[in-house]
This record gives sequence, C-alpha cells and structure tokens, in this order.
Amino acid sequence: MKSIVFILTLNEFGTIENLLLFIHCEHPNLDILVIDDNSSDGTLEVLETLVIKGFPLTFVNRGSKLGIGSAHIQALNFAKLNGYDVLLTMDADGAHDPRFIKDFLREISDKDVVIGSRYLNKDSLSEWKVFRKLLTRSVHFLTRVSLGLKYDSSSGFRCYKVDSIPESIFSELKSTGYDFFFESMYEMSSYRIGIAEISISLPASTYGHSKMTPKLAISALRTLMYVSLRRMRRLGR
Repeated sequence: MKSIVFILTLNEFGTIENLLLFIHCEHPNLDILVIDDNSSDGTLEVLETLVIKGFPLTFVNRGSKLGIGSAHIQALNFAKLNGYDVLLTMDADGAHDPRFIKDFLREISDKDVVIGSRYLNKDSLSEWKVFRKLLTRSVHFLTRVSLGLKYDSSSGFRCYKVDSIPESIFSELKSTGYDFFFESMYEMSSYRIGIAEISISLPASTYGHSKMTPKLAISALRTLMYVSLRRMRRLGR
C-alpha cells in the first residue's frame, strides 16, 4: 500500500531532524509530509535545509498557527488527492515513538483506523508528571462517559486507511485544535468505521513543554459539551 506519515511541527527544533532521519532509515518507502504552523525556534530552517539537501520530504509552511486539528484535516485531504492508501499521523516532540510505526502499518491492513492507545498498558504513562496524567485520564473518562467512546480518543498517534474515511466526516467537524481528536473519533464511530487500537507507551516529552494552554483546554471542554449534545440528539431520534 502507498503510505505517508504526517507530522505537524511548531517549535520542534530539538527533535524534528532526528525523527525524520529515523523514519526514513527504518521505512524508506514511507513518504513524509511535514506541515509547520510558523515555528520561530529554527525548525523552519532545519526543514528547509533538509529539502535543499534532497531529503525526501513534502514540506508545507502555513505561515501562522492554525491548529493541530486543521492540520490533520489538511493532511488527510493531501493523502486523498495524491492517491495514498494509508495516512499515519504522529507528533514531532518525541512523545510518539517511531518504533511503533511498523505496528500501525501491520494492523491497518485489515482495519480502517488504528489508534495508538495509552491505556492498554497500565505503565504507558509512567514517566509523566502527576498533573499531566490526571488531565489525560480525565479527558479519557469524559469522552467515555459523554460520547460513549471506548478508545483513546485524544490520541494523535493514528493510522487511517484513506479511502475508508468519507470526506463528509471531516468537513462537518467544528474543531480545529486538540478537540479535533475526540470529535473526529465520535464521528468515525457513528459511521461504524472499523477501528482498532494498539498499545503504545509515551515518555515525557524530551524537549519543550505541553502545548495545551488553558485557552485550548476551555475550547476542548466546550467542544465536548457540543458533541455530547449532538450525540443525545442522535440517540433521541
């Protein structure tokens, strides 16, 4: 299958080059798409240098911070328009271990969507600080209760079989930030798309800090309430 991995960058100077080199070394037939939301720490220069040197990379600089959700939608559209069978998405900050890529590509052969779950292994978040663990597990609890989702619905480590995802799913989404992950999972579940999970472990990010700001957290809670109401309306039909 023709496959591509998508990575969104925003100030990932410390990790992006090694990540890209590792992926290409281990998976030379896997194409790479990087979308940048106007990094200011030297990430852009690293990516531009790689392109100049002939590194096999499709690089898009969006020029402003447009949000992780909108970047994922753009990546899926890119994959559809360019004839890819599989799109794999992951973070650039070192939290998503590229060694799991082979597991995603193997599992997607007979599924529509594969999610990297932090909850299949009880020790997967062992390196995280208590507050971040609490925040992540709270989101997981709320999406299970409010949206009926049994999956790790806020995980961005995902693999899609591109033709199995109707364009209407993502065109209907209201979220452009981190809330994209659970809203898209709810919609895919509603379409009865075949979803599977694989166990992943996430180390604490090696560089920088969490990009989840209070403003984004409030927006995510607002979206959760909105999607929960949408679910209740559908169940009431």
